[in-house]
Amino acid sequence: MTLETRTVLANARDVAAAVPGLRAGIVWRSDAPFLGDAAPAGLAPWPPTTVVDLRDPVEAGDRHPLAATSTVHAIPVLPDAAAAGSRAGASLTELYRGMITGDAGRAVAAVAITIAVEDGPVLVHCSAGKDRTGVSVALVLALIGTARDSIVADYVVTAANMGGVVDRMAAAWAGEATGSPTGVDVSRIPAAYLTAPADAIEVVLDAWDAYGGAETWFLAHGGSAAHVAALRERLLG
Repeated sequence: MTLETRTVLANARDVAAAVPGLRAGIVWRSDAPFLGDAAPAGLAPWPPTTVVDLRDPVEAGDRHPLAATSTVHAIPVLPDAAAAGSRAGASLTELYRGMITGDAGRAVAAVAITIAVEDGPVLVHCSAGKDRTGVSVALVLALIGTARDSIVADYVVTAANMGGVVDRMAAAWAGEATGSPTGVDVSRIPAAYLTAPADAIEVVLDAWDAYGGAETWFLAHGGSAAHVAALRERLLG
């Protein structure tokens, strides 16, 4: 593994890059930061004002690497991410459906609420920046009326970044990455979990449509009309 792989976020981007009409510099997404990571290209000013960490406590460790410079909100979508997914034998689409029900669904809604009420850039991340981050960002985009194809387009960008993500996760597991928590054993992750197929996020969008729309779902999971209005103001101007 190269030094560059360990010190540059592999899956960092401004969500606005894939969504026409979205204000840049508001919602950023990434894989898990490590202490000493270089500022990602295209995300300025770095570090972000606010960080939303979706990892479980074991993944996250004791102190977030951006805690000294950013306000960090820990919102674990899955209290035990490994048990909720690969150990339970769930498919990727089943995992995603599970993230919009019960406590997990309320956590996803809380991510959108945090983005609505905070100022400045908000970085949303989990370990890979794909599953929990993907569903949470999809909700934000759906709430402001983003076209379905743009939501899917943002999600699938991750597919090309997974090689670097896996390298960084492996470094964390091996103790080779400075300032990172133990992370997860990448060798135990099913191959399907290391992909970002369009149908995975489309399952979530279909579920929200069946519920009566993303906003109806959001209101039933702790959000408010005021939060939706704030998101639209922040992201659409």
